[in-house]
Amino acid sequence: MEAAIQSAAAAAAAGASPTGNTVVQDLKDEHNRIGVEKKSTSELMLSMLVYKLCTFSLLVDLAPRLISLAEMVHLTPPVYWFVRKTFFAQFCGGESAEDCIGTMNALRSGGINSILDLSIEADLDELDLENQTPQQIRAQFNKSADHIADQISTCIETASQMSKSFAAIKITAMGSPLLLQQVSSTLNALESRFKGVDQDRDGKVTKEEFRELVKMLPSPALNKDQSMDAVVEQLFKEADRDQDGKVDWVDFASTISLNRDETRALFLGGAESEVPGLEKEDLDDYKRVLVRMEKLCDQAAVTQTRLMIDAEQTYFQPAIDSVALHLMENYNNKPHVEGPLIFNTYQMYLKDALGRLQQDYVHAQRNGYVLAAKLVRGAYMVSERKRALELGLDDPICDGIEATHTSYNAGVDFMLGAMTRQKQKLITSAATQDEESSALSLKTSPVVLFVASHNKDSVIRTCERMQELDLAPQSGLIMFGQLMGMCDQISYTLGQHGYGIFKYVPYGPIHHVIPYLIRRAQENASVLGGVAVERSLLWEELRSRFVAQKERAQIQQAVVPSPIVPAGPATTM
Repeated sequence: MEAAIQSAAAAAAAGASPTGNTVVQDLKDEHNRIGVEKKSTSELMLSMLVYKLCTFSLLVDLAPRLISLAEMVHLTPPVYWFVRKTFFAQFCGGESAEDCIGTMNALRSGGINSILDLSIEADLDELDLENQTPQQIRAQFNKSADHIADQISTCIETASQMSKSFAAIKITAMGSPLLLQQVSSTLNALESRFKGVDQDRDGKVTKEEFRELVKMLPSPALNKDQSMDAVVEQLFKEADRDQDGKVDWVDFASTISLNRDETRALFLGGAESEVPGLEKEDLDDYKRVLVRMEKLCDQAAVTQTRLMIDAEQTYFQPAIDSVALHLMENYNNKPHVEGPLIFNTYQMYLKDALGRLQQDYVHAQRNGYVLAAKLVRGAYMVSERKRALELGLDDPICDGIEATHTSYNAGVDFMLGAMTRQKQKLITSAATQDEESSALSLKTSPVVLFVASHNKDSVIRTCERMQELDLAPQSGLIMFGQLMGMCDQISYTLGQHGYGIFKYVPYGPIHHVIPYLIRRAQENASVLGGVAVERSLLWEELRSRFVAQKERAQIQQAVVPSPIVPAGPATTM
């Protein structure tokens, strides 16, 4: 199997294709049935049923209420049976990591790698704030996080059994969602105050403005014996890397950070300060989140299994990004066999997504690590807009689908631009120093891009840009991904042409996976409801099989000779 995949990749690298077409031609071919032709007839019929169900908007919208009602009246067994036989079978690999191995092997036979995803997450509406004390809530989530960390360790171990695989992690499963919301609020407030004291709006603060910011912190002292002036002097000197007398947000946030043991105490305090503080127990719990993640990263480094940190709701995302940048800085600063170890996810349907991506690239450059970014459009549009409307907040989502497409394409272009600039530097360096090779590779690129999209135009556009920039499909610098059970034509076509293509393979107990399945229906209704090409391909494949079966039956009937009646025994008259 591995030899066949390597042979296909070599053919693709040489410009050949099993179909004789380019990858773009095969992607544009609306009659290309590569994604359905290897499936069993029962699998095709299941996909048709699920796709059809997802077109019923009323059913999709009512699904959460129907499941809650079923739980209230104790009818979960039949409801879960239906979900398991339909949506779960279409979009999930099983209830345990071990269950997914068969799915991973089947995908690998088509040149597709896997991202194993324990689909357990938490949200604020799961907290029982009225009937539990803060101590009880903290103890509950720490116990749960330790248990889930053990499960993710098993996920990493299972993923490591198949080369090139990822394990996905949701940070909301690594601690209390209330903690992550509080940390996010603190980080947002700090960045807002930074912009507020920057009087000339050049993106940098002077030493005096830096002092104002430190005074806004809940505990503007590193220890009891240190004066404010001493704290400012020490921190400003550390933050002013280029010694120009000014500090921008990237260096400020790197210096005064919850991720540093040296400065974490600055955030200790109550909510009355200009930058809301965190209690000592909250700071301790945040440290526990880092320790859990570092332990998993250590395991991933030993097993050479890459980790994909998923994006989540906006009210958690600043805390998630903070953890992700900390991990990338510590684990993406040395080369690994398959490239950088830690990937962060950017939801490009958010208005601020491109700016954050560019900012994180600057952070990576200054701190000497590879920025590994997975770009998605986004998965929480319905809930995000509902929350913004209820709380009177600005809508964080781009205004319309075209604005989202523009944001996504800009993110891809930015990452490709970073590769292009590095490649030009390598060419110049090779020419001036008489070096033999100037090729861009996982060892020399400052970024690695993961294009996670069900939008065929985005995939085609990226493939065309790769060809323009002479970036080989199997270089590992650019990878593609789709969710299991969706857009198989894109996935299998990329796999056939030797591109780095991955499927998210979610798993978990069905009662934990229900939120994921509902989101697949809700957030992707526009995809599933509009995949006329996918449904057409399924129908074409089913029809061709029925026609072929009928023709075989007719041929068999035509060639069967008439029965010969044996003659009776000879008689004499």
